[in-house]
Amino acid sequence: MLADEFGESINLSQAQAPEKKGAFEVEVGGKLVHSKLTMGHGKCQTDEELDAIIASIRVALNAHNI
Repeated sequence: MLADEFGESINLSQAQAPEKKGAFEVEVGGKLVHSKLTMGHGKCQTDEELDAIIASIRVALNAHNI
């Protein structure tokens, strides 16, 4: 869903611990904006958690004029 909405403006990657299912990271302009493992963010299992990720992406995109 995030890749569909933001395309190449963001970088999605599996977090450093592949054994942790659902652990992923989101970078915008080289800045990490979401990580369950290293930043303590949620698992993106609720609308509120997804909204928080989207808001972080939009803030970062605006800061980088992307």
